[in-house]
Formats: sequence, C-alpha cells, structure tokens
Amino acid sequence: MNIIRTKRNKKVAVISYFFSSPDKTGGIRSQKFVKYLPQFGIEPIVITKRRTNPYSFGGRMTPLRTFPVNRPFHLETLTWLPGLVLACLRLIKKEKVHSLLISCGPFSSALVGALLKKLFHVKLILDFRDYWTISPYISKVKLFNRLLNELQKPIEKWILRSADKLIVIQKTMEEQYLERFPFLDGKIKTIFNGFDGEDIPDADCELFQKFTLLYLGNLRRPVDFHLYYPMLFLKSLRKMIDGKLIRESNFQVLIVGEKIRGFEEEVHNLGLSGIVKTLGRVPHEEAINYLRKSHFLLLIVQTQGIMTSKIFEYLATGKPILALIQTGELMDFIQAFSSNSFIVTEPSSQEITRAIRKCFRCYSSKAEQKERRKEFIESFNRKELTRQLAEILHAMQ
Repeated sequence: MNIIRTKRNKKVAVISYFFSSPDKTGGIRSQKFVKYLPQFGIEPIVITKRRTNPYSFGGRMTPLRTFPVNRPFHLETLTWLPGLVLACLRLIKKEKVHSLLISCGPFSSALVGALLKKLFHVKLILDFRDYWTISPYISKVKLFNRLLNELQKPIEKWILRSADKLIVIQKTMEEQYLERFPFLDGKIKTIFNGFDGEDIPDADCELFQKFTLLYLGNLRRPVDFHLYYPMLFLKSLRKMIDGKLIRESNFQVLIVGEKIRGFEEEVHNLGLSGIVKTLGRVPHEEAINYLRKSHFLLLIVQTQGIMTSKIFEYLATGKPILALIQTGELMDFIQAFSSNSFIVTEPSSQEITRAIRKCFRCYSSKAEQKERRKEFIESFNRKELTRQLAEILHAMQ
C-alpha cells in the first residue's frame, strides 16, 4: 500500500484500491479527481495498493506494507484491509484528516470507512463507480455469487446509512439507489465520469488511410451468442463483404481492449481476419491516439441502464459514433450531444448492416464529420466535475 501526498489546503483521504494502476478504468476517475482537487483548495492524500509500475502524479509517496496478491481477486482486495485501517488511523490522528473519500469497488473499503466514521466521527463520502448489490449484471452471474450478493445487502444498507454523501456516476443509478434506499434522499449526487481535455486535444491529427471503425474497451462475455451484439456486428460485416460493399483495402475495424473467448474465433470463422483487428489492452495514451486517428467510433453496450465511461472520451473527440445499445440514459445522452451518430437499439443483423452502410457512406462522401459541442465540453470535463466534488468536500464540517 502507498500513501501519496500533495501540499495544499483542506486535507481529504482518498481511498482508491486501483489508483496506482496507470491504465485501469477503476483508477482513472480517482486519478483525475486528485489531479484537479488542489485547484479547489483540497489537499488529497491517497491510500492505494502498491504496484510495480504505479501511476505517478508528482506527489510524495510513502510505501506501507502490502499483502500477497497471487490469490483470487476477491480475496486480494480483502488482504489490503488491515493496512488500510492502519493508514487511515495514522491520517486521522497525525494528519488531522476529517474526511474520507472512498472509491468503490472494492466495496470492502467502504466497510472500513463506515467503521472509522463510527469510531472517530470523520465524514464519509462514498464514490460508487459501480453498482453494489443492485447491479444489473447480478442475474447473469453464478449462483454462488448471487448468494454472496444477498448476504451483502444488509451490509450495504448499513454502510449507506452511515455515509454523509453517496456519489454515483449516472442519473439512472441515482434514481435506482433512491428507489431502493429512500433514506438517501438529500445525500446522493451524480458526478459523471467525464473526460480530461489535456488527454484529448482539440487539434486534428492525421487519420488512418482507410475507413476505420474503432471499439475501445472490454467486450463483456455473452449469455447468448446468437443475440450478442458483437457477433451480430461481425455477421453484418460478412454480409457487406459478400455484397461487395466493403473490402479489406478500404475498411478496417480495430478492437482495443481485453479479448474474450469466442470473439476472435468468430472473426476467423467468418473470414474477417483481414478487416477486424483485435489489438488487446494498450496504455491509455495510446488508446486515445487510436480514437483520434479513427473515422467512426463503435460503442457496444447490451445491458440496460449502463452509462459506460468511454462515451465521454468518444464525444470529446467530436467523432461520429455507431452505437449498438439499449434505449435509456445512454441513448438520450448520445442524441443530446452528437447529431452525426447512428444508433441501433435492437439485436438485428439487418439494422446493424444498415447503420454500418450509412457510416461508410458518410465517410465516402468526405463530408465533415467532427462535432464538438461547447455545452458538452464545458459540462463534462474532469476539472468541472472535480469542482462539483470539491463543493461537497468543503461543505463537510
């Protein structure tokens, strides 16, 4: 475990298990908060898991003891709890830290925060990057995990009652938590993930020579491959090749993110290896470079109610999006800030094929595709979102 410190005004302990991971989605949100909090009079003191090549933001780092990491993930996140308790006690007693900002998951960190609040009367702010027991994915996991989820429900309720503030990442999530836990009324707030303008400069860069449709992120494992959006997308590409609408020399699809079993096999079986390239995980800076060089951005979210964090970086580039998604907040968000995008909301190979053709037709017409909305840039940049967090932290007495 590491404690990272920068010298500023009001001290806040930021507890983030993934903070030290340079390119982990779970850490980037906390990294950006810590980057901008000093500009709003907050001194963030970060407690995180020690890593071999940690994320660095220029602060002073004090290493603390860590526990073995070569275990199943859910056990690994528990092994850091003793060190976390000791680190928090040190900050409360010696540094006079009176506020804890805890990034969840892992949700075991929130339990430590609730206990410390009871014992030392510190302020507890929970930042839920994900759902806990009311996750929309829970029906798709194994029986053992569903039973564990049931056991955690009273723990989550007690922790949420203890918290002074709950921060969530989308409005739908806020509504669902309010419905499930009415006592959160008045102490829950949505702060979106957003984008960092320093990561995505407004200046144009040289694009790929052939039409490029880019997917950034991890493809979730399917329950039913026949209705799995990525598989339907691949079948649509095959139809377009057979119809001589696209060919390897003028069209490519890049998949940047962790690979899943079955997807690459399907690419090979459909004879799409010359068009669809799976690149695996790359550093965040390199991923952004791929975004900027592509013509269209592919968004695939098959679960209802999920506001994927990548949408903010997608929209920040101003590039058009081909979205294979469900109706709801995410669709409304794209429609509000990207009039040049194409949205498919039903698992139909025919509809997906029609949307891909429209994308390629726009590219072939050489029409201007970039559209950066001023209201989006002003409202969803990381500095503005951190300002909203700073207001909450300053209000804690």
